[in-house]
Parts: sequence; C-alpha cells; structure tokens
Amino acid sequence: MAQVGALLRVNGRYIIAASAKVTKLTIRLFALVRSASVKALLCLAPLTVVVPSLWAQKTAVAPSGVAWHVKGTWQVEGKTADIQTGDALQPGSLLRPDSVAAQHTIIALLPDGQRVMYECFTVDDCARGFRVPSLFHDPESFAVDMLARIRAALIRGDRGFSAASGIHPPLGSPRDEILAVLGPDHQVRVEGLATKLPNGRFTCDIRPFDPGRPNQLHLVLEKTEPFITLPLPSTGLYVVTIYDDRNTPRMQLFLAAISPAQEASFKKSFHDAKDLMQKWNDDFYGWPTHDFQWAYLESLVLDMQPISNSRGAAMPPHGSSPELVTAEPAFSPKAGLLSGDSDIVLHSETPGAVIHYTVDYSQPVATSPIYSAPIVIKGSGLTIKAFAGAPGKKDSPVVTGTFRIRK
Repeated sequence: MAQVGALLRVNGRYIIAASAKVTKLTIRLFALVRSASVKALLCLAPLTVVVPSLWAQKTAVAPSGVAWHVKGTWQVEGKTADIQTGDALQPGSLLRPDSVAAQHTIIALLPDGQRVMYECFTVDDCARGFRVPSLFHDPESFAVDMLARIRAALIRGDRGFSAASGIHPPLGSPRDEILAVLGPDHQVRVEGLATKLPNGRFTCDIRPFDPGRPNQLHLVLEKTEPFITLPLPSTGLYVVTIYDDRNTPRMQLFLAAISPAQEASFKKSFHDAKDLMQKWNDDFYGWPTHDFQWAYLESLVLDMQPISNSRGAAMPPHGSSPELVTAEPAFSPKAGLLSGDSDIVLHSETPGAVIHYTVDYSQPVATSPIYSAPIVIKGSGLTIKAFAGAPGKKDSPVVTGTFRIRK
C-alpha cells in the first residue's frame, strides 16, 4: 500500500496520489496533454476504489468444542442464552455460572482432545467465572467434523433414544455401540461386547429409534457362537437390552443397522471416531466415549448436518471493567505439548497479585495452595487450574493450562 502523498508514475502517462491506512483509496488520475503551442494539465474526475486494509482482515476462528454435563445455569460471556448440553463452546471464551449459591458443573470437550470440568458451590467461587482453555494444537479436520456431528445429535436429544435423552443402561450393566449390516434375511450379526456373553439362552428387548415402529419384547435369544444374531424389521437405530435367565440385565446395545451399500463408508468413519475418542480418553481421562459413540452413530445413520455455531444472540460483556479485575494468570511456557520435563511459571500482570492453583483437576478456591515457585511437570503431563486475586480488585476468572509431555 502506498504512503500518504506518494506519487507513482504509470507508463509515463499517469500520476496516482494515494492515502494509506484507510480501506478506501481515492485515486486521482492526471493526464498530461501536450500540444505544439501549449501544455495543459487536465484533472480528471476522482476515482474511488475499495481496497481491503491489511489490519481489517479477520483472523481464523478456532474450531468450537462441546458443552457437556451442564448442571446449574451457565452463560458464555457476551451471549444471552443459557448453555445447554450440546451447545458450542469457543476456546478462550469466558463461562459465567449463575450467582445464586448452588452446585454448578459444566464439562468442556474440545476438538484437540482436552476435557476440562468446571464446578463451583459458593457465590464467591462462582463469581470468578471460568475461561475455556485455548487449543494447544490444530485439530485434524475429522475431529472437527466429528464433534460438529455429535453436536447435531445432542441438540436433538429430546427425540427418541439419543445420547442426551437420559436413556442409560440399567444400573451396573455395561453398554456398547454397534454398527452392523442388515442381511437379506433381516438379521444382523452383533459382535463387540456381545462376544463376552457365555453360550446359552437369553432374552432381549428391541426398541426402535423410530417411535412409529413397534417394540419387540422378551425375544428368546440362543447364543451358540462368538457373536449373537438379532432379527430386525429394517435398517435404522435400535436400543437392545439383553437379560439372562434370571431376568437380570446383562448389557445394553445401541445398534445401528445399515445396508450393505453403506458398510464401507460408515464402518470406516465409525472406526476412526472410536479410535480418536479412545485416544482422547487415554490422554484426558473422563471422555464420555459411549455417549459420544452413540451420538456419532445417530448422526451418520440419520444423515444429520454438522452443527458448529452456538446459540444465543450476542450482547455486551457483563461484569466489572478490566481495571477492577485482577489479571488472569499466564503460563510460561504456554500450555500444550512439551518436549520433556519442564518448570511452569505462573504470572499475573496485576502488581501484588496472589495466585491460587490446583493440580488435581479440582477448582482452585481461596484456600487452595498459593503459587510461590515454578511447578515441575514430569511423566506424562499435568493440568493446572489457577486464578489470581489482588487487594481492591475482584478475583480473575479461573484459567486452565493443560500440559502433556510428547511421547
């Protein structure tokens, strides 16, 4: 972009005067007209063109995560709607629980695998708010699409047997999510957890996802192979509960019956999703793998469109002005993958600030340890939660630093 007052010669015929640091440039073209007897300067009419300014370009927005296990009333700073299970959570956003003294819990699940739970029980602790951590690496496109599809299933959780509808296996019984091909004989071969059943006679209840289809209850099931075979009327989604001869529930299956034409693409997608969720659960214990596998199957079979936007209209952030709030603790080095054992330094820009922190996944409170020396990270990694407080200022929001040592 030209500087203010710069004159540029073009083909020896035109001179351009341009103003810099604006999004519109007014360009005046001057033509030098020569004749044998006189030289005249004719000023042509101004020509205005729109040029995007370098600093007006928007930066890319990080892929959003998912709100999970929302208890109590929560809002994202700058939004009007209460957060519901399945809503998008933008990395770096500030979560505000209701100020009423009650238990508030929310889990943020991010597309780089981070799982962070926030909770508070008193008015003072809830008043701090909680900052959703930034992504510590760029998530793969499959992970972003997977969470967007899962959000679509969670948001429509009031319909039928979805992962968010409150349908859970009987107390103490395991569960499994199965993708199986419906054969020409209208039967599916079920493996997975069902292979753990001993040979013998069982009964099962088959409830279709589609409420317009009838349930099949108390069907007799003979297991003589390493798998079980179930009769189904058509492709679709089903919840199957298997009982032993004492009518004790042994397991619950969320079963997606697909056609042979869908087998290749669906099985690959579901296999990749299960592998990714297992990896995330290994790195960040507590991922709701069964619920998410259930929701992902639902989104595939029902061909749901991925949802990535959050609900609620924007509004000005509420709360105290920045100068009245203690600066949030910063981590050095930044949260993310580390090459080896490291010392993590915490710092607040507010003079005289005291930082309270935890390393056991719990929320820091006024009685939590006070930061006084670098925190040593060894082994596989550590998650640090911290807030800062200073005399005459409100406490900062709770921030989270997730550190993992590269294997």
